[in-house]
Amino acid sequence: MKKTLLIALCLLAFFNVQAQETTFSYNFDNNSFDGWSGYDADGDGYTWELHNSTISGGFDGSYGLYSSCYMNGPLTPDNYLYTTATYLITENSILHFFHCQSDIVYFQENFGVIISEDGINFTEIWSKEYTEPYPNDKWGEEYIDLSEYAGKNLYIGFRHHDCNGNTANGIRIDNVELTSVESVQENEISFKIYPNPASDFVKISAVKSQLSKVIVYNNIGVLVDEIELDSDEVEINISDYSTGVYFFDVDGKIVKIIKN
Repeated sequence: MKKTLLIALCLLAFFNVQAQETTFSYNFDNNSFDGWSGYDADGDGYTWELHNSTISGGFDGSYGLYSSCYMNGPLTPDNYLYTTATYLITENSILHFFHCQSDIVYFQENFGVIISEDGINFTEIWSKEYTEPYPNDKWGEEYIDLSEYAGKNLYIGFRHHDCNGNTANGIRIDNVELTSVESVQENEISFKIYPNPASDFVKISAVKSQLSKVIVYNNIGVLVDEIELDSDEVEINISDYSTGVYFFDVDGKIVKIIKN
């Protein structure tokens, strides 16, 4: 009986591991923090909120995440927001999101991506300090490579900190998603991209339909190249790229390319 129970428990544990989620997608348009938790580490009574105004709302004009630097006076925020569940990170995991300051004059925001295995102790693995504002109605877009944490179950979130209400007004974040390139089915991809890894050139050729644009980001989400396509095949010179990981966004499909 004990042996049978032990086998059953092992099987249950096995299937629970197999069922661990590897992706999520939140646009916050339902004005809900379901799936997210956080806290006000600086103790000023203000933390992450959901806003839909033109100066503090989301990317698409609806609700988005907002953490303030000014509320009835200057603030020095240290605000955490993170998923309530852990997600299994794979070798192809990418965190994708948009961000923008809330004030084009008081724009010196600082925020980062945080992860944790226990939901208590968080590590900031990527950060962004604004040295200039994004133009009105423009947002930054990031692709954060999480492959070095493959095999770990992580809480994932954001921290707004090390800025103040004298030079900043608030940070906006929206359309947050954890994706895995491997989850894209082969029959969904309308192009071939090769070789991978590559040293000098990457070739992209259409398979099912005409391609229109290729956008290249490095492993911290900085835009490297943007190419409008006018043919079914393009050869991109990457010989001047630094060695490392790049993300090729080909008409909305993300492929990770290694430059050696």
